[in-house]
Amino acid sequence: MKGATKRNKVAVLAITIAFSILFSLFFKWIQTGNPFKAETIVYGLIVFLNIFILGYVGYVTLNKFSNKSTIETQKKIIPAFLLFVILSLIIALAIVSIGVYSFYLIKGLDTSNFINHLFRVELSSAIKQFSIWILLSSAFFFYIIWRKAIEREQQLIVENLKYKYQNLKSQVNPHFLFNSLNTLSEIVYEDSKKADSYIQTLSKIYRYILENEEIDLVWLDKEIEFVKQYFNIQKVRDNDKVSLEIDLKDAGKFKIVPVSLQILVENALKHNSRSEKMPLKIRIERSNDYIVISNNIQRKNILENSSKTGLLNLRERVRLIINKDLIIEDDNNLFIVKIPVIKL
Repeated sequence: MKGATKRNKVAVLAITIAFSILFSLFFKWIQTGNPFKAETIVYGLIVFLNIFILGYVGYVTLNKFSNKSTIETQKKIIPAFLLFVILSLIIALAIVSIGVYSFYLIKGLDTSNFINHLFRVELSSAIKQFSIWILLSSAFFFYIIWRKAIEREQQLIVENLKYKYQNLKSQVNPHFLFNSLNTLSEIVYEDSKKADSYIQTLSKIYRYILENEEIDLVWLDKEIEFVKQYFNIQKVRDNDKVSLEIDLKDAGKFKIVPVSLQILVENALKHNSRSEKMPLKIRIERSNDYIVISNNIQRKNILENSSKTGLLNLRERVRLIINKDLIIEDDNNLFIVKIPVIKL
């Protein structure tokens, strides 16, 4: 990957140099009839520096807008466009001024008339030449930024629809409902208070899912509370066969994709066996800007039917909402998923 990136940078640099040389020769040939002069070299260097520096400014601008929503882009794109045009023109004129002054020094010309010549001839000509190119290229460049923002928004809409569909399926998941109701039937005659608490917890789980299906990010402490409720449902059935350890500080300062931790805890429960002698241990902790969910691997001999849609859908939602990737590690002893969070 790094090798390919380096080759791409070298290719872009080579194309920029070749274009600068050819453009300078052609322009000076049209302008003077003889392109093979010292000023052609200076002009070529000016063209190259303009393309290189303005290209870098454009690259930084593109990265800045890469994780903004359509609404944010719409608010900021016109001021950013005007600022980009003005800044580009200032940079272009500064490079022209430095280039012309360098030419004066190289040729040994009298610099006492430099300022007058610069404003009367060089900058006047440069403004005419560069203004049109800067306006056209800036308009095209910001059109690309706008199109990318729209495409991201469309992708996010599609993924949110998939997410809602997955939530609807999980709410009527026969396996989950069967296990929950079966557990409830076992405890309702034994302990009515425990059964009532179980029902209340179950209702809170579904309420949380419904309340957050339209939201991109939730506070981490709220998500942790939801995961604890979900795990308590599992704990009633599995008792000491499963354990959940949470080691998080300042959870109220971070935001996370909703229902993401529950999906990962459910994934661990779904794909691993557990017993009192060999309990399944799940741990949730923070490492920098990631929440790390890990569990010891005890793969089931007979796996439940799984399309891995939940994990794939979560990976895509995280990428679109936070603009970072879900990290999955499996060393045959420990299964680890790292999900990015945003500090606010």
